[in-house]
Amino acid sequence: MTSRLYVSKTISRKSELKKSEMKEKMIVLMVAGLLFCWVLAYTQNTDEGNGLPLADTLYTEISANDSLLAADSVKIDSVFYSADTLHYSEVTEKILLSGNASIKYHSSNIKSDTIAIDISGKQAFAKGESMMKDGTQLILGENVFYDLDTQWGLLSQGASKFDKGYYYGDEIRKIAKRTFDIDNGIFTTCDALHPHFYIGTKKLRVYHNDKVVGKPIIFYVNHFPVMAFPFGTFTIKRGRQSGILVPSPGWDEVRGKYLENIAYYYAYKNYADATLAFDYFEKTGWELSLHSQYIKRYIFNGNFDAILQKRISGPQHYTYEWNIKSKHHHDFGNNTTFDANLNFVSSSVVWEASTDPTERLAEKITSSMAYKKPFLSSMLNIRANYNHDLLGDDKQYVIDGDTLKMHVEKKDITLPYISYSLPSKPFYELFLTEDDEIPEDAWWKSFSYSYNFKAAQGGYTQHPDATFGEIIWNNFEDDDGITFINKHNAGIKHSGSVKYSYKMKGWLNLTQSVSGNEAWFDRDKNDKQWVRGSDYSANTSSSFSLYGLRKLTTPYLAAVRHIATPTLNFYYQPDFSDNEKYYSFEGIGLKYSGKQRRIGFSLDNKWQLKLRKTATLDERKINDFFTIRSGISYDFESEGNGFSNISHSLDLNPKKITFGMFEINTSPSGSIDQETYELKFKDWNHKKWDYAVSNWTANITSKLVISDDADFVDYFPLPENRFESSGFMTEDTLSVEDEQIITTIKELDDLNRESKNWSISFTHTYKTNKAQYDINDYSSDIRTSASVKLTKNWSVSYDNYINLQEHRMISHSFTITRNLHCWQVYFKYTKQEDYWNYRFQLFNIKLPDALKFRTSDHKR
Repeated sequence: MTSRLYVSKTISRKSELKKSEMKEKMIVLMVAGLLFCWVLAYTQNTDEGNGLPLADTLYTEISANDSLLAADSVKIDSVFYSADTLHYSEVTEKILLSGNASIKYHSSNIKSDTIAIDISGKQAFAKGESMMKDGTQLILGENVFYDLDTQWGLLSQGASKFDKGYYYGDEIRKIAKRTFDIDNGIFTTCDALHPHFYIGTKKLRVYHNDKVVGKPIIFYVNHFPVMAFPFGTFTIKRGRQSGILVPSPGWDEVRGKYLENIAYYYAYKNYADATLAFDYFEKTGWELSLHSQYIKRYIFNGNFDAILQKRISGPQHYTYEWNIKSKHHHDFGNNTTFDANLNFVSSSVVWEASTDPTERLAEKITSSMAYKKPFLSSMLNIRANYNHDLLGDDKQYVIDGDTLKMHVEKKDITLPYISYSLPSKPFYELFLTEDDEIPEDAWWKSFSYSYNFKAAQGGYTQHPDATFGEIIWNNFEDDDGITFINKHNAGIKHSGSVKYSYKMKGWLNLTQSVSGNEAWFDRDKNDKQWVRGSDYSANTSSSFSLYGLRKLTTPYLAAVRHIATPTLNFYYQPDFSDNEKYYSFEGIGLKYSGKQRRIGFSLDNKWQLKLRKTATLDERKINDFFTIRSGISYDFESEGNGFSNISHSLDLNPKKITFGMFEINTSPSGSIDQETYELKFKDWNHKKWDYAVSNWTANITSKLVISDDADFVDYFPLPENRFESSGFMTEDTLSVEDEQIITTIKELDDLNRESKNWSISFTHTYKTNKAQYDINDYSSDIRTSASVKLTKNWSVSYDNYINLQEHRMISHSFTITRNLHCWQVYFKYTKQEDYWNYRFQLFNIKLPDALKFRTSDHKR
């Protein structure tokens, strides 16, 4: 039988029950001490001097509508007791809870075989296995003692789960307000009943929410000592903490002896952190790096990385290399954003030792900034771009009469680029309001207009020692006056169009449009400053679509729809050959061809599929499964043959096809050009026809993925410690009848079965054209990626990149991982032509930065 005692305190009537109130106050204080949540509750974030972290407040305020309240406010403290037997002696002022004893106070809880509270002596004692909980903090132990006056406490065979690890001790003593001693202390992140590893120490002192100090420190693996230190200390402050990081020494053939990650980590509140690191290499120099990241939720985020290297390439010969990278995103609200992605480098040499193949193979780097803001029913875009060609080229210039040969790395810059595009809008929106009604048969509602604006300043520099002004603005030519070493242009372009669209008889689409452009330039090719030019054109077109539908009775294909769309258009443009004197850059330019009168005809054929519903797939539609576009035009102003070549483009888009464990995805595309006047169909035998193909292209990208789930069973699951295997301090919601009882191997299989994914994929890319094909030239490469989880703990992956045309493997790598319960072994080997590197790591899964061993090597 369970007895429950509810103790409450009313402080509104000071003249009554003072003795009872004093006892009850003492009970509350004793229980708070007995909970002993200070012992290992240093994981809680409490302010200095606040003591035990409780739920929002120490008192619970009662509703003002309660009839028992007096005019002043009333607050109560409540302690709930539960036990098989409860004894209370008013003479000795002692409370004894026996048999499944339990006390609840606010968010704190304690369970034990026996709990005794001596109110007069201000002492509390729990005997037997005890479980104490405060919020999420759980402590296990035996024979708990606490003295309220001295604030001294003792816990035998104590254990606690702290953040990502577990603490154990033969005896835990509270010797000061925020200080604890632990005898024969153990720390581990292993959740097994018998930990595979642990750090043990004879004497361990814990400073609440600060640090842990122990001596001596011994590292055990399977209870066997493998490493020892005379003393050790580490922080137990929650969250990110500023401090010095542990460096990593090593040696390899290329760099010699080295010491990496001599670093300081700085954490700024919850918004940012930064790591300043120094690496020293005996043979190749040193590297200084800064890595930082920052975030303010919903407003901005980003990172900043900088590297400075001193690279020694020989006796008395060294160079300094640097790299700066940064990303930033800022959201100003109302769809207004700013994004920056910056990457600047002295040369590609800075990445020679990088383990990232993408960096080592980089031929170009790009930086950009973009600002976007809503403006007049559209978006105003402002951006800047910078491109750096890392490969470069050898060129020869004549400067001041001297012939100079230099290796040029071209740098393109656009600063700024401003664009605004007003999408096509009906003309009547300029004159009517939302309340005005538009007649259904109004002819004027089919008129629309559009407007585009561009402004840009950009160019390039090819001088290896270009100044900032030459990179941004200044122009520089060699002595021939034709070749620019540095070239920049600035201009503004306005574009507008007026269009009338009409559907005659409900099927014939008629469209007439007039468009024009005006551009302003800082100079023309004759070096005349601040010039302007314009062009305009007119176009009319008509089109209609024919639909054909065929239903099928095949198991997978339900129907095929064919759409044929012929289009006839006429284009007119006056003579604008005088515009050839203007530059064209960043989309700012003018038409400079002669007078054009051109009529064109095109035919689009599209096939769409409807796939039947199967047992595993719903009904699907594949739009534009196969598309063929053909076109020809006739130029009335041409002095020679008026007809153009016949052009065809083909696209196949079958989507992803899945057959069991196989997944196929391919996207072929190509084009064909035929010389109209060379076509010869003089015989009924099509084999003798001359199709006059002047050029063709073929691009095929295909991917095959084979994957499945392979099941395995853990027949011998590892026993877990008490924190993981038992639902301590949880409500009993599952009855005995509802518990699952395992009686067969099959039920054990179903309970413990896990799936491991394995897959292998092949991605093939093929490109060629008629000219390349005639000389047996093409571009063909294949990428293979395979991964398999051999067992519950073993995983292997392999990747390669092969140039099939040159029969050469560009790069390949393999990775092996082995889970060791709470540890993981990681090994990766990469080879790229003459370069290779490997990396080996052994790290703790829960504390990968604190407990790790790693080594690596590379060679060119």
